[in-house]
Amino acid sequence: MPRLRRAILPLVFVIAGAAIAGWLVHSKPEARPQAPDDPITFVEVEIAQPTTHAVTVAVMGVVRAEREVTLQPEVSGRVVEHAKALVDGGLVKAGDPLVRLDARDYASAVEISKADLAQARLAVREEEVQRTVAQAEWRDAPPDFSEQSRAYVMREPHLDAAQARVSSARTRIERAKRDVGKTLIRAPFDAVVLAESVELGQLIGPQTPVARLAGIDRFWIQASIPVSQLPFLEIPGVNTDQAQGSPATVIDHAAGELTREGFVLRLLPAVEERGRMAQIVIAVDDPLGLRVPPGERPTPLLVGTYVEAELRGRTLEGVVAVPRRAMIDDAHLWVVDAEQRLRSREVTVAWRERGRVFVKAGLRVGDRFVISNLPVATEGMRVQQTEPAPSPTPTPTPVGPS
Repeated sequence: MPRLRRAILPLVFVIAGAAIAGWLVHSKPEARPQAPDDPITFVEVEIAQPTTHAVTVAVMGVVRAEREVTLQPEVSGRVVEHAKALVDGGLVKAGDPLVRLDARDYASAVEISKADLAQARLAVREEEVQRTVAQAEWRDAPPDFSEQSRAYVMREPHLDAAQARVSSARTRIERAKRDVGKTLIRAPFDAVVLAESVELGQLIGPQTPVARLAGIDRFWIQASIPVSQLPFLEIPGVNTDQAQGSPATVIDHAAGELTREGFVLRLLPAVEERGRMAQIVIAVDDPLGLRVPPGERPTPLLVGTYVEAELRGRTLEGVVAVPRRAMIDDAHLWVVDAEQRLRSREVTVAWRERGRVFVKAGLRVGDRFVISNLPVATEGMRVQQTEPAPSPTPTPTPVGPS
């Protein structure tokens, strides 16, 4: 009996364990299939509101004189007078005498030519008398006398030569008088002296530069601009018949942010070779501020200065301002539809500037376009919009000594 119990007891334990295991397997909880959650991405949006925008084009350029000339004498001579204003940076007015050369030799030439004229006139009178005598002597000339012989005996060639000598003497007098006038070199227009290179007592000639002058009424700024931006500006002779084109504010950073008002004057006919950009000329009147009372004059605009100019171009109507970061590429951005899902929208950009683009087609009033950065975005992706973050208020900078 004890042996039978020892043999049956393990078998009982095995059967009981199998029964428990079977019950556990059949009573385990079943995993029900569930649809995966649709992830929601939070985005920042703006509402499309068409508005107007005045185009501003920023360019850089070099200041140049509208009129610049290097004065050189037309005759040779020694400098006997030198204007006090003829110094680097000096101001001269049109017609001011700048340099006078010794004119005595040219004045002597005038007197010599006058003496030659008197001799030539005397010769004419003598020939006229000789002609009168010849006419009396040859009154009864033979009928076969040739016209050429008749003209010769009547002193006609001699009289013509005497009259030619009179004309030549008069021409020499006029030339000698012009040479006397050329010994005085005057300023051709109101100008500032850029460089002066002669002194009293110096012997100069037609190849000697006396001074380099720049007109003070107007300076030019030659600036480069992309060809694609030209239609947004008013350019005389191109898209407007006005003498003055788009207004410009010239900023001279080297002179402490000095600003001057100017305007687009014209478009040059060729692009620059290096950047293939168009060249425009901006005019600035009274660049030295001479029309302002001396105590109120600003720092003058100097020739050769590298300046910035902001051109105020045409006004765009019905455009939507979009931050550059909102653009997927040059012609697409994300909008949020009524089901809070992303949709790619093709748009037409009318103008680009720093940090913004202006869309003229592709957005309707009230469209919500995404302005936040989306590293991963797909068509139809579910999003939830948030209000745009308020722009930080700039801290006012104190004015005055620290």
